[in-house]
Amino acid sequence: MREELRTRLFDHSLFEMTCDDHQGKDTTLMHHIKEELQDVERALMKFDKGIYGYCEETGEEIPFEKLRILPTARTKYDFYFQELFERKSLPQYDYTHEETYITGSDF
Repeated sequence: MREELRTRLFDHSLFEMTCDDHQGKDTTLMHHIKEELQDVERALMKFDKGIYGYCEETGEEIPFEKLRILPTARTKYDFYFQELFERKSLPQYDYTHEETYITGSDF
């Protein structure tokens, strides 16, 4: 991931020097690539120091299942919105009664 981000950053820098058409979008893209690269570098440094996978705020271990989703997570709170999304339940419908079906005339 580190090498991919470095390559994207380098390629984009060369592209930015030759094209000025989309300067605002390019700047935003460069910013996101740099942030992503910093996150990867931080995670690798933490891995080398033996502190990878621990919440920077609480010191608690972040579950491996969550790190598989977001390997650059810094805190257990990085997963807050994912957990909210997972808890969100869809309304339950009773499909045994004909009147609960949506037909073309309902639109």
